[in-house]
Amino acid sequence: MDYSPNTRLEDRLGPNEPPYRSRGEAQVGRLLDRYGISFFYEMPTVVYDRGRFRVWQPDFTLPTYGNLIVEYAGMPDRPTYMDGVRHKQQAYRANAMPALFLYPTDLQGRSWPRHVVQRIEYSGQRARSQRQGYRRGSCGRQSYRSVRS
Repeated sequence: MDYSPNTRLEDRLGPNEPPYRSRGEAQVGRLLDRYGISFFYEMPTVVYDRGRFRVWQPDFTLPTYGNLIVEYAGMPDRPTYMDGVRHKQQAYRANAMPALFLYPTDLQGRSWPRHVVQRIEYSGQRARSQRQGYRRGSCGRQSYRSVRS
């Protein structure tokens, strides 16, 4: 199918676009596509949470940004929903998994795409630099290993 240069990205993606669960997730996914940022959508990820291993499906996982997880939290006005968001933030931190949470206000304004990409780049740089100097242990936890000669 031929498209003119003025055809909207949404129309060009059509059936190739993942079945996003919300308009906000679709905005983030299209932004990642537009900027050429590789991602996995809802990739099963093992997280140690509440005393056992669980399989979560983060909204986006960015392999070229230190496996940065990007979660879209679309209902910040609902207290129970935000309790779940805070729990996810704590669990990701406890598992040493870099995560960036985006909210509806992050996807507003003329320059929101540039600001979100800057936040992704910054978070990805932090994730990569934190992995340097660490050695993965047998349980997946990271620990320092000092080497003396």
